[in-house]
Amino acid sequence: MTARGRWFLGASFLSSLGDVLVVTAVPFGVGSETGRIQFSVVFWLVPALAVLVASFAGGHLARRVGTARLDYAMLLLGIAAVEVMISLLTLWLRGTLETLILSIVFVALYAFAKEGIPRLFYQVAVYRYFVDGDEYGRLAGMKAGLDIAAALVATVVAAAIVATNTWRYAFLFDAVTFVVLAATLWFAGRDAAPERPAPTDDTGEPAAAPRVSPALRTGLIAVLVAIPLFHGVNAAFVNYLPLLNKEFGVMAASTSILLLAVLRLPGMLLGLAYDRVRRWASPRTWATALPIVFVAMAATYLIQPNVWSVYGLLLLGGLNIGVFGPSDAVIRNQIPGPYLIGFNVIVLRWLGVFQALACVGAMLVFTYGGMNTAWLGGIVAAAVIGGLLLPRVHARHPVLARTADEETRVTV
Repeated sequence: MTARGRWFLGASFLSSLGDVLVVTAVPFGVGSETGRIQFSVVFWLVPALAVLVASFAGGHLARRVGTARLDYAMLLLGIAAVEVMISLLTLWLRGTLETLILSIVFVALYAFAKEGIPRLFYQVAVYRYFVDGDEYGRLAGMKAGLDIAAALVATVVAAAIVATNTWRYAFLFDAVTFVVLAATLWFAGRDAAPERPAPTDDTGEPAAAPRVSPALRTGLIAVLVAIPLFHGVNAAFVNYLPLLNKEFGVMAASTSILLLAVLRLPGMLLGLAYDRVRRWASPRTWATALPIVFVAMAATYLIQPNVWSVYGLLLLGGLNIGVFGPSDAVIRNQIPGPYLIGFNVIVLRWLGVFQALACVGAMLVFTYGGMNTAWLGGIVAAAVIGGLLLPRVHARHPVLARTADEETRVTV
């Protein structure tokens, strides 16, 4: 591993630490102070809308591929400055309404800058700034493993600061991580060799079809289905599992948060050893199998909430980070450069739609449906059906469309 790769892993670990700390402490902190699970749902609905807005930046990013690294570093610095201001205001204005509004503003900016824009370009291309192609899979796996290690530390800290009502300081810490990541991109990153861009329309969509192998196309279809599906199911109920476990009498919320950290460890270890994991089964296989098992476990919980299904969901959550994440990155890295943003726009847009609709559905169930798991199961079923329809909706997309030869073979 090069020195630049190690710098990236260090900055990435710190960034993930801040991310998980904020994503865990803020929703549960507000939910704990107000006693209303609906407010926790808001903190997943707002990011869904923010990433949906970010998906329309595809055309702009496609025209600025050559400056993407420095552009993103500047964006991170800008968001860090705003986050410091919001943190100070939340420490000063402690009323429920003021806290809710300020937290929502931050979450919207955070989702746009660290969930939306990265998923269009940076999330896949970032590794190219620090290592050569032959180390791409290894770096992606190590990052995924360190992400889970960061989540373990951050979740334990989040539980403590929520319990002591000091969760507002999470904003300040996260702002520091934005600065560190921006500095790493600026000083340690190196722009990859430029590729000749393909003609694009106003959305960043390639106008001409590239050569894509059937195996790669199958992997991309698995990613297209899985990413929106994961976010839809999570937004329906998994994101609020500690609060739901308490409501259903499965286990205390604090126990759920601790298990959330501990049961992600297997995923972390597999992520760190991803080079070996991908020899056991191809990235395409992992990208296909893990969503199926995850949905099955979600259904098991909703049929009868119990500790075993909780263990399964939390364990799979770690595997989705440590194994599915690198598999997704390896698959997308094979997309010809000029077509990467166009595919990412589609995935990001549907991610935002699925997560937003699932959040609205969950909020209605929690407000008017009496925590009815059957209704939550309906949201999960709708996400599954919608996900399976996506390949048909985008069957003519350049990297998803069959070639004329393949169509002929299917017809025959």
